[in-house]
Amino acid sequence: MIKIFQSEFFKLRKKLRTWLGPLLIMVLVLIAFPLSIDISQYDLNRFYFSIIVVALLMISFLSTEGIFLEDYEDGSLEQVYLVEQDFYKFVLAKVLTFVLLIGVPMAGIGSVFSILNGISINEVPKIFFMMFLSNLLLFNLFAFGSSLSINKGAILGVLATLPLALPIIILLGRGVRTIQHGIGFEGVMALMVGSGLLVVSITPLIISATLKTHLE
Repeated sequence: MIKIFQSEFFKLRKKLRTWLGPLLIMVLVLIAFPLSIDISQYDLNRFYFSIIVVALLMISFLSTEGIFLEDYEDGSLEQVYLVEQDFYKFVLAKVLTFVLLIGVPMAGIGSVFSILNGISINEVPKIFFMMFLSNLLLFNLFAFGSSLSINKGAILGVLATLPLALPIIILLGRGVRTIQHGIGFEGVMALMVGSGLLVVSITPLIISATLKTHLE
C-alpha cells in the first residue's frame, strides 16, 4: 500500500498542471472577487466564506474529473488491474494522493482567506480541519463519479454526483457558523470525522468495483 501511494504521489507531483493549476485558480478567484466589485467590509464579511465554499466545490470538481481517465486511456489502469491483487489499494492510494497534493493545500488557502470573513486567527486551525475533511469527502465523491462514466468521458459521471455534494457543503457551512458563534462545534466535527472515516473505508471499494466493470 505504501509503495503504491509513493508511486502515485511522485507521478502526480510531476504533473504540475494537474495539481498546481487548480490551486492557482482558487487563489486568483479569491483575490479577484473582492477587488472586482465595490463592496463594504461589512458586506464582504457576511458572504465571503460562501465564495470560498463555492471555489472549494468547483476546484474539487474540476481536479478530480480526470483522476482515472489518463490511466484508463493509456492502458496502465488495465495493467494495474491485471497485476495488482488488491485493486482497492490502488484506488485508495490514487484518491489519497489527490487529497494530499490538492485537497490539503486547498484547505490551507481557504483557511487563510477565511480571515476576510471575520474568522479570528485562533480559529483558523478549526477551519482548516473542517475544509480538509470536506475535501476528503468531495474528492471521494467525485472520484466515484469519474469512475461511473470513464469510458464515455468522466465529466458525465462527475456531473451526476455533483448534487450529492450539497450535504457536504451544508455541513461545512454549519460548522463555520458554530465556530463563529462558539457553540456546537464538537458535534459538527464529530459528524464530519465519522463521515470521513466511513467514506474513506467504503468509497474506494465501490470505485474499484465500478472500474472493474469497465475493464473486464
